[in-house]
Amino acid sequence: MPANHSANHHTSHHFHDTLASSERIIRYGILLTFVVFGLKIAGGFLTGSLALMSDGWHLGGDLVTLLLSWWGVKQSSKPATRRHTFGMYRVEILTAFLANLIFIAVGLFIIYEGYQQYLNPNPVSGAWVFGITLLGLVIYTALTYLMGREKDNMNAKSAWLHFLGDALSSLAVLVGAVVIYYTGWYQIDGILSVLIGLVIAAAAAKMAWDGVKILLEAAPNHIQTDQVEKALLGLPEITGVTDLHIWALTQNQIMMSCHLAVTVTTIEEGEQVIRKVHELMWTRFGIGHTTIQLETQSCNTCYHHEVRLDHCQTCPVTHCPPSGISAGA
Repeated sequence: MPANHSANHHTSHHFHDTLASSERIIRYGILLTFVVFGLKIAGGFLTGSLALMSDGWHLGGDLVTLLLSWWGVKQSSKPATRRHTFGMYRVEILTAFLANLIFIAVGLFIIYEGYQQYLNPNPVSGAWVFGITLLGLVIYTALTYLMGREKDNMNAKSAWLHFLGDALSSLAVLVGAVVIYYTGWYQIDGILSVLIGLVIAAAAAKMAWDGVKILLEAAPNHIQTDQVEKALLGLPEITGVTDLHIWALTQNQIMMSCHLAVTVTTIEEGEQVIRKVHELMWTRFGIGHTTIQLETQSCNTCYHHEVRLDHCQTCPVTHCPPSGISAGA
């Protein structure tokens, strides 16, 4: 089996297994989140705890984002078509991005409400808050552990961060309940609400930014284009690398295309070079999909840069710019 086909098959098989596992855990998470959401909203209303109420509305945002994530995972598993030749994988990034935008808004709202509670504290029943929050902490600690094994998928990673935030929020509310029960210092409820909001907004902003970088087809953070170029030039048959582009289709599906100047003269020798490059990119950089054009000499002609491809039909070879590397954004 050719190296590239083997790498692509392994990547695709692993990706679909991850999707099925992530979809199942997210579905369980939606059901459990709905139960805890109802308990915390009712408990916050009955006890007067803004921290508990805020955490409950935070879970309402969780439900929306988890439903988005679940839908994104389902769409991502659809096969490629003539219209969508890469499949629907990018739906994963779009839904994760939208989900985290919602969470940023939820975090900012909680910060505002927490500040108001700090300025005008209300009496809170610490014992009830403790009991309800403890149940939520147990559930979200378990979900965080399970989802922690599914972080190859961006929706699953987003859900993992949300569950982790839920667990930390529950822990913070527990601390507040103990402080209120023993000291009667009700302002701690507002302080903890602000901290919960900050954690939620910060984590969501980071995830949203990661999604933006993928949508803009930036090279993944862990891959340096100059290192890829150096590795390619390390093969004895390759004398030049031009038009090098590296981007991510999803968080764990990395693509690469380039033009290679080679010393080989036959199609069979060229195919051997391509197989070597495929294997090198997969084993060293985790790039599972590569598209390579072979050339007899390094060429960085204007069609690499001009939007109008017909420009090169009348462009003399002597007017072409010198060879070099054109790395993707």
